[in-house]
Amino acid sequence: MQPPSTCHHSPASRLVAVGDIHGNFDGWIRILRLAELLDGRGAWIGGDATLVMTGDVVGRGGYPKRIYLWLRRLMREASAAGGRVEFVLGNHESMSMHHIHSYTTVEEYRDFAPPSELDQFELRSSLATLPSPGGGDPQRNAAMLDISRMQEEPLGWLEFRRAMAPTGMVGRWLVRRPNLFIVGKTLFVHGGLHPRYAVGRPQDLDQRIRAELSRLVPYFELDARNPALAEDGPHWYRIALRKSEAALALELDETLGNWELDRMVVGHTPTFLIDPRAAGKILPKANGRLMCIDVGIGKAYGARLAALELTADGNATAIYPDGRQRL
Repeated sequence: MQPPSTCHHSPASRLVAVGDIHGNFDGWIRILRLAELLDGRGAWIGGDATLVMTGDVVGRGGYPKRIYLWLRRLMREASAAGGRVEFVLGNHESMSMHHIHSYTTVEEYRDFAPPSELDQFELRSSLATLPSPGGGDPQRNAAMLDISRMQEEPLGWLEFRRAMAPTGMVGRWLVRRPNLFIVGKTLFVHGGLHPRYAVGRPQDLDQRIRAELSRLVPYFELDARNPALAEDGPHWYRIALRKSEAALALELDETLGNWELDRMVVGHTPTFLIDPRAAGKILPKANGRLMCIDVGIGKAYGARLAALELTADGNATAIYPDGRQRL
């Protein structure tokens, strides 16, 4: 049985959103301090504010385990202060949970590794002493090939794989996170929401994706018809890419109108890919009805830092290391 949907939240007096951070722990902490949500020790001081992360902590380097654990602590601290911290799943989370490691780096594996190389060596040595498969059984042969490969994988590969699986230490937490999150009349989603997914209730869409991602199968054995995997699904849709303002406005009218919302906030697509002049900047589109907040915080994208602040009066402000900019 899946946990109940958590994709709705009441309006917040102050809301801060941060896009894809791809393991950049130091940059993430710095921008949250600039947003006056954390103190010098990294503890929550945001009071009743709401912080929304739009996915993709993992992938392309850095310290994902550290960030996931820090997020869980901030959730508890914010809740105790009357605020909220929420994390919306990204495509890199869904891939990593189901053994797609194409974007995982040695640095990320090491973040999950045992405290010492000796611990890892002893683990691999014990695996190497297992008996060889006999009788030509295909399943046993395949299992032994996997064990052989494990001897050659980087430190932390096994721990990463176990922790990120839907039954693992991180994966169990991830499958409970929303795939879309609505605060007041603002929708937060990793990639974007195509109008065809806004025909039913938001919580039904969230539950449909969550149920699929909870399955203990490799990524390419998941249901390709499920919105979790679809190219125009919430994890993958690059809503603002290669669209005119007029076409984007019409699409937003339909999507947001179906759910009686005013605005959508997305990550996933670095803003320099949408508009080269917006490198490292939060990019408003369609008169501010769409906010693109993946500015490239990950070091693989230049470690550019920014957060979006939304207030109850409807104002939107970009927070940068060199100051604030009204959007």
